[in-house]
Amino acid sequence: MRRSGELVQWNNKGGYGFVRDDTGRDYYVHISKMTGVSRPRIGDTLSFETAVGRKGRLSAVDVTVTASIPAPQQTLRDIKQAQGNVSRYAVGLRTAAATMMTILILVAISTGHAPAWLALLYAAMGTASALLYRFDKLYAITGQYRVSETNLHVVDLCFGIIGGLAAQEVYRHKTVKPRFVATTWAIALAHTLGLAALAFGGFKMLFPGGY
Repeated sequence: MRRSGELVQWNNKGGYGFVRDDTGRDYYVHISKMTGVSRPRIGDTLSFETAVGRKGRLSAVDVTVTASIPAPQQTLRDIKQAQGNVSRYAVGLRTAAATMMTILILVAISTGHAPAWLALLYAAMGTASALLYRFDKLYAITGQYRVSETNLHVVDLCFGIIGGLAAQEVYRHKTVKPRFVATTWAIALAHTLGLAALAFGGFKMLFPGGY
């Protein structure tokens, strides 16, 4: 027998929650049992079949959203505003790091220690990284599937770090989680040291002829 109920709890990161039917009984619901591409929000009305899940827990299966609460209307201006738990000083360091790497790239090219295409590579990958952070921020707001942290780090590592740092500051995104922040700074440090060595001739033994 198909039932209808309201989603009363939802863990967006884990993809699970509880739906309460008209009798007040709660059913466990997992994202894998839902149809559609958008994740539900608390307050949505769901239609579902019932089943007994693991450990004898009542679960909802074949779940569809029949009525959704309106999504909060936010603009890019809204998501660029600083969050209360983000230090402006800490965020400002990202601009400083991105600026330093940009200067080192220009120095390396102007002194003949690096080819001009290096700047184009950083610019292209930086743009790609910034777009990924932007999409992930928007997905987080609308409750859609997120860009994985691994993908963000991989693009940053592959010469996208300048754009990634800039996007983190502009969108106030991914600036709090300790492990993510630590990995971001490790990538930034590696690129900064590499660019510094390149700018000041540290790689002359590898490229004795210069560019």
